[in-house]
Amino acid sequence: MGVTHAGTGAFRAAGRQHQDGGRQDSSDWRLQGDYFGSATRAPQPVTLSLEGGALQIAGQGFSERPAAAQVRIGHRSSSGRMLLTLPDGAMLDCPTDARLEQWLALPQIVERPRGRRRRQAALALIAMLMAWLALPATAERLVDRVPAQIDRHIGREMLSRLDQGWLQPSQLPATQQQDLRRRLEKQAAGHCPAAASSPWEAQFRARGQLGAPSAFGLPGGTIVITDDRLGPAGEAAPALLDTLCRELQQVQRRQGLRTLARQEPASLLLGLVFEDFSATVAVAWPVLSRWLPLDRSR
Repeated sequence: MGVTHAGTGAFRAAGRQHQDGGRQDSSDWRLQGDYFGSATRAPQPVTLSLEGGALQIAGQGFSERPAAAQVRIGHRSSSGRMLLTLPDGAMLDCPTDARLEQWLALPQIVERPRGRRRRQAALALIAMLMAWLALPATAERLVDRVPAQIDRHIGREMLSRLDQGWLQPSQLPATQQQDLRRRLEKQAAGHCPAAASSPWEAQFRARGQLGAPSAFGLPGGTIVITDDRLGPAGEAAPALLDTLCRELQQVQRRQGLRTLARQEPASLLLGLVFEDFSATVAVAWPVLSRWLPLDRSR
């Protein structure tokens, strides 16, 4: 017992030392990220900085200062980004950063409350029982308990994978893309209720390795539209609006997450039990890419 107490004391001392070090050498550190504070609002750009034992999050018209021990790293992606979970349930998507990871790591190990571990153990037992009885059906019923930020993170990760090997940058000038986004948002709002009730964004790409001109949705509200799916003058034809409406309806129903619940139910249940959806994000590409219009013969 004495060894255990001494070890804990050493960790706590190291934690204080770690935080003191952060106060000394982190004054010039800044990181840009996206803040997901609500299921009904688009992500907001924020600037992160380290101030003593707190993470300063500054955005347009708001700021937060959660302590290091209250911030968890929920997922690290292969594209060099990580998802942070804040104490109020909001999330931050930001580039992977060694200094931030080091600053966050030790307080989480030292100060994780025992009550939370007991609750997680009890929920894990319940999840095992539910899994034994009817795993896919149970997982799909629990989709509504998954934070909407997870959909958006999955969608961003999938777009990154598509950009790495399947899609090419759009040939449309940036100003034309922005103008098209504004017009599409206005047209879609009058054409489809789902466009007005959920945040979404059109992303334009050249077809690359896709099998045909395409417009398809990704979890979280990203709609990918290939240049050749637009009209000759780069306009949105009525058929494109119909496709856009169908894709947005699926996004609103969280169809991607429901597919994951059916195909990989254990990852979703473990995410709900341990409040860590790393496994869900990890299996999203191999599962959901089957439904994308990819030409795998090339």
